[in-house]
Amino acid sequence: MRIEKIRSKFNEIKWVFETPIKYWINFIKNQFGGSKYVIKGSCKKCGKCCETILFSDENGYIKKEEDFLNLRKRNKRYYHFEINGRHGKNIKKADIENRKIIKGALYFKCKSLGEDKKCKNYFFRSIYCRDYPAINPDFIANGGETIDGCGFWFDVDKKFNEYLK
Repeated sequence: MRIEKIRSKFNEIKWVFETPIKYWINFIKNQFGGSKYVIKGSCKKCGKCCETILFSDENGYIKKEEDFLNLRKRNKRYYHFEINGRHGKNIKKADIENRKIIKGALYFKCKSLGEDKKCKNYFFRSIYCRDYPAINPDFIANGGETIDGCGFWFDVDKKFNEYLK
């Protein structure tokens, strides 16, 4: 019984250190190693990105409220968000297979989003909000896109024929 508690505590501590390390490694790799993707466009200030946030943990996208509550226990930054729906209610099976969309993942909404769709706490906004839209090569390569109607979009850094020169 004591071993299980120690193992559980170790996994919690391990997660706290692994996640930021993975985040920073990807960030540094994209900043200095050169990403093959770029972000184009500009913000339309529609607030959609603040209402349709997807979070993940070591098991993938958060799909159960219980998993979100566990995530909150491990990291207090998640108290700034609330569940706002479920992803993929009306998605066709072909779209899931082709674009690797994770049906059933929970959407989250930032609690600082005002009724006018503007941030009530912009200066102290979360890292998740500051980072949108982030370049995650795996996400983009698997068909990931910005939110429909968003002013931002992903594009390749160089077109194929530029590499041939």
